[in-house]
Amino acid sequence: MPLDLNPLRADRFADWREATRARLVTLRQGSGMHVGGDAVSDVDAVLVDLLPAGHETETSLILTIDDEGTRVGTVWLAANNGVLIIVDLAFAIEPTERQLDDLLDELRSLARRQQVGRLSIALHSSDTAGRGFVEGRGFEVASIRMLLEPLPSREPRVSGGLVVTPMTPERFTSFASASEAAFAEDLVASGRYSAEDAAVESHRQMELELPDGIDSEGQELFTAHVDGAEVGVLWIGIRNRGGRPHVFILDIEIAADQRRKGYGRDLMLAAEHEAARLGADSMGLHVFGFNTSAINLYESLGYHRIEERFLLTV
Repeated sequence: MPLDLNPLRADRFADWREATRARLVTLRQGSGMHVGGDAVSDVDAVLVDLLPAGHETETSLILTIDDEGTRVGTVWLAANNGVLIIVDLAFAIEPTERQLDDLLDELRSLARRQQVGRLSIALHSSDTAGRGFVEGRGFEVASIRMLLEPLPSREPRVSGGLVVTPMTPERFTSFASASEAAFAEDLVASGRYSAEDAAVESHRQMELELPDGIDSEGQELFTAHVDGAEVGVLWIGIRNRGGRPHVFILDIEIAADQRRKGYGRDLMLAAEHEAARLGADSMGLHVFGFNTSAINLYESLGYHRIEERFLLTV
């Protein structure tokens, strides 16, 4: 018999929320995504944002997963941009392969009824149960969050002649426009957004990070040159991680005609040097799943995956 997916009863919501909060905090801490109390603050913000009216929040759907009277777990769903998002998937028992297959079939049917074309789930590296659900079932990696910690004590490579200097206000104007457009294109290529929604989201994030342009607090922008010619750009943001400075790479780009010369690695090492100068002992970044060459570079430098977002066309 197929699994039964039923709305969570109102009188069970408080217990579910408490258990979900504890689970999400543990996953964030276990993956290295957040440290200590940072994980608690992040989870609390997510719960307030996605469940503003608690059990009555119309934009969220919390379902119990049952198999002939046995509680298999719960799944928390939300829909956005034509995607049915699995916000959280929690198992009360170790599910069988048949139960996982049935769960996916039920979620596909639900997505089709809501005229949604894709399923999405973000999984921390510590979520082994969730990974058991996506593996072998057609999901593809849409994006990856990566972390380098502790920061290695290695100097920038100078053999390639790459020189990194602060970006000028004149260069910033063209950089900001190109960076926003390129990020929108990547959002579309990742399968997460339509072209129209991607443009809106890219502009929103640019405004959020750079409200005062090149003079925005906590932002450092650079250009990279070889023999006087620009070969790339670097944009890093200064964050806080466990009470310590943390650097996040917001954009790094090597000019198309300058690739495969080692400049990407050189610029990543230069970013490490800037992070150390700023007092950081960790660095993070986001990369789209289709960008395999960048993923290989980051992993070769010691970055590890802390969260991956998966997509499945239904």
